[in-house]
Amino acid sequence: MTKKNKPQGNTLNRARPLAERIDESPGLWALRELGCKLPCRISKQSIHWPCPIFSRLALDIPDPTPLLPTLDKLRRICGISILEPEILAGDQGSSERSSLRLGSGANRSLDDGVSIHPIFVDEPIPLGDLMHAEQIELQFIPSGLHAKQPLPTTSYQPDRWIATLPSDLTDVEKMSKRIELLRNSSDQSTVIVGGTIPAGSVYDDVRFLIDCGVDYVNVLAQVVAGLRPPKSWTLQPIDYVIEQALGAIDKSGVSEIALLVCSPIKTLEDAIRLLSLGVDAFSIDSWLIEQQSALPTSSQSSEDLGSFMGTYTRQAAPAPAPMEGMLAAAQTFVQEFNALRRLYEI
Repeated sequence: MTKKNKPQGNTLNRARPLAERIDESPGLWALRELGCKLPCRISKQSIHWPCPIFSRLALDIPDPTPLLPTLDKLRRICGISILEPEILAGDQGSSERSSLRLGSGANRSLDDGVSIHPIFVDEPIPLGDLMHAEQIELQFIPSGLHAKQPLPTTSYQPDRWIATLPSDLTDVEKMSKRIELLRNSSDQSTVIVGGTIPAGSVYDDVRFLIDCGVDYVNVLAQVVAGLRPPKSWTLQPIDYVIEQALGAIDKSGVSEIALLVCSPIKTLEDAIRLLSLGVDAFSIDSWLIEQQSALPTSSQSSEDLGSFMGTYTRQAAPAPAPMEGMLAAAQTFVQEFNALRRLYEI
C-alpha cells in the first residue's frame, strides 16, 4: 500500500471478501514479510525491520538504566527497533556496551530489531559511535544531558519537547551537509538517516526535513516521560499529524520518504489503523507503560493455614518483575499484531 492511494476511513481494517480469497492457499499470505523496509534516498537500497515497531524509552525517560537490558531483549526477541544512545550507559560499563555493539550493523540478524543511533542537533556529533551505524536519527529536541542546568532526574516537563534547531543549521544547505556527514561516518553500505520532530507545525517541518535529505520522518504526536507512575503528553491528534505529514510527503515529490509516528496505542486495532492510514512504523511506548503500570508492585502477604498436621504458613508467589512483565506483554502484542495484519492483509 502506498501513501498516495491509502484507503479512506470507512474501508480501513476490512478483510477481503471470501470470493476474492477462494483461489488462494490459506497459508499463502502468512509467507509474506510482516516487517517494513526503510529506503535510503542515496543508495536506493533499504534496511529491513522485522516488525514495524520501535521504542524511544531509552531516550525519553529520565533514568532508563534499569530498563536497558529489557530493551535489548525487545530488540533481539521481539524484533522491535530501539533508539539507544551510548551515553546513557554512563562511565561504568559504557566501554563494555560499546564493544558489544561494535560491528552490530554488519552482524545483525534479520530477526533482530535495529539499534538506532540518535543524534541531538544541539550536541557535537560523536563520530566514533557511528562507525558501524545502520540507522541514524536526528533529534530536533534538546538533549538536556549537557545542559548548564541539568533536567531533573525524576521527571521531564512538556517543554523538553519544544522543537529545537541551532542558528547555524537553519539553512537547508547546511543541514544537508550535516546529514551527508552522518552518512559518511559509518562503514555500512546502506545508512538510513531520519529526523524526529515534535508535532507542532507538522507540514512545514516535514517539508524542511525532506528538503534537507532525510530518508524518513518521525513525528512525535505523543511523548512518554515516565514509567512509574506513567507519564505522557499528547501534542497533537494523531489523525491530524498523519494527514499533515503525508500531505507534505506527497507535495515534496519524493516518493520514498517513510513516515514514523509516536502516538497513543491502547489496543491492537489502534496499531493496525496506523498502518492502514499510511504509517510505516510506530512506537509501542504508550502500550508498554500502561502494561507495566498494571503489574503488581509487591507480592501478596503470606497465609496462615491449619490442617490435621498442624498449622503452617504458605508464602504467596512473588509478583513478576515489572521489566520482565513488560517484555512478556511486548511479545504477546507483536504476535497478536502480526495475526491481525494477516487478517486484514496490511
